[in-house]
Amino acid sequence: MPEIQGFHYRATPTTDARPPLLLLHGSSRDETELPPLANTADPSWPYLSLRGPIPWENGYAFFRRNPDRTLDRADLARQTERLHAFITASIETGLIARPPILLGFSNGAIISASLLIRDPNSAVGAILIRPLSPDPDAIIPPMPDKPILMLSGDRDDRRAPEDAIRVARQFQAAGADVASHASSTDHHLHGDEPAIIGHWLTSRVFPLAAGHGPL
Repeated sequence: MPEIQGFHYRATPTTDARPPLLLLHGSSRDETELPPLANTADPSWPYLSLRGPIPWENGYAFFRRNPDRTLDRADLARQTERLHAFITASIETGLIARPPILLGFSNGAIISASLLIRDPNSAVGAILIRPLSPDPDAIIPPMPDKPILMLSGDRDDRRAPEDAIRVARQFQAAGADVASHASSTDHHLHGDEPAIIGHWLTSRVFPLAAGHGPL
């Protein structure tokens, strides 16, 4: 499997000019978790699926948690820098032509939010599924009209009801164009969510990618 900056990845071969989806899986999973979601949401949209660099339980993660399951913020900061370096190297080597759209689930959604806080220009937008704020007290750099889709579950036993609201408010305060949707589900994906993602990509991101607005 190819590797850049210590990340194993799988990619769809494409000459598509649209920003690719960068798929970031949840804890204890790997790079095979999210391609089915991406293919269902929009089979024509290019993607790059990463394997988290941290061996975790029966799979991998993008950053560590403390024994009490709270975020290991020091490791999250380190791994955010590592992910940032991967994106930079991917553009420099021609693996991708432009910054991606982050699509993160759970652990992957948290590091996606952390990356946007670290450098809003590292991605043209983000899809955050079952997110949690990496730093509720952070003042997020301005990101005017940055498209962000947030998907939460109203029966999620791993997230408090206010978690998704807190993340949305942080990005809204930075000027991002945040769309939020809560599905009747737990921490797992809901059957309606691929269609929600597909509609968001074609209605909010594709016009920008086609040159109708700044990316």
